[in-house]
Amino acid sequence: MEPTHVTSSSHTLLKEFVRLQNNTRYRQKKQQLALEGPNLVYEALEAGLTPRAFFYTREYFEQQGIEWAERAMSPVKHVTLPERLFAKIAETETPQPIAAIFYFNRLIYHLNTEEVPKFSLILDRLQDPGNMGTVIRTAAAAGVETVYYTAGSVDPYNSKVLRATAGSIFNVKLYQVGNPLEMVRDLKQNGVQVIAASAVSGTEHWSAKYADRCSLIIGNESAGIDDKLISEADLLISIPIFGRVESLNAAVSAALIIYEIIRHRKSSSP
Repeated sequence: MEPTHVTSSSHTLLKEFVRLQNNTRYRQKKQQLALEGPNLVYEALEAGLTPRAFFYTREYFEQQGIEWAERAMSPVKHVTLPERLFAKIAETETPQPIAAIFYFNRLIYHLNTEEVPKFSLILDRLQDPGNMGTVIRTAAAAGVETVYYTAGSVDPYNSKVLRATAGSIFNVKLYQVGNPLEMVRDLKQNGVQVIAASAVSGTEHWSAKYADRCSLIIGNESAGIDDKLISEADLLISIPIFGRVESLNAAVSAALIIYEIIRHRKSSSP
């Protein structure tokens, strides 16, 4: 297999890759993702996503390109680039020698009473890419089945979030939610305890009683959780702060509470 060698940034596929990196609406319209680095590309393939094109430095292709081509198992374009051009399309300061475009359909929330998750997260207008990516990575590590994100959240498929997830984004069910209040009510009607994490009040997170089925809401970094969602919550919890700090980072808070819920379940199980 001989790849196409491209030397100009005006090549259609390169322009497409850069546009997919930078434009949320375009990603949604085209139903494609731009991924950079072997870890993200590997996890996308493992998750069963279909690749459209692979980009390599010439040296990397000669060393490992055939292995990636064999893993793809579908018609896919292979493109080699000079290192200077690869660095131009990459967003990282030290570009990794492989990138790719994958076809991808994002999930939109709808009620399915046969698949109500036992443990889920609701990210309410979480806006920092690092926070979003770290929360998703923590959720995947903890075995959280589903993550919902509301309008006003950073797009979880932008390049900064994707890198922060270290590829774990493809290991959780991630749903975009149009009407979070309706979704919360759906969960409650199907036996899910809805928990709101508050920075100012609530039961200490290590003292709370968590149900077998629960969904944890993590709010916006500055504004917190929408008041309407708080009013629907079954349980309001907070993480005690003993030092001179106003609040904890959203991703840190999520991690502490997620693992406290897991610890509670394990200690409560026979």
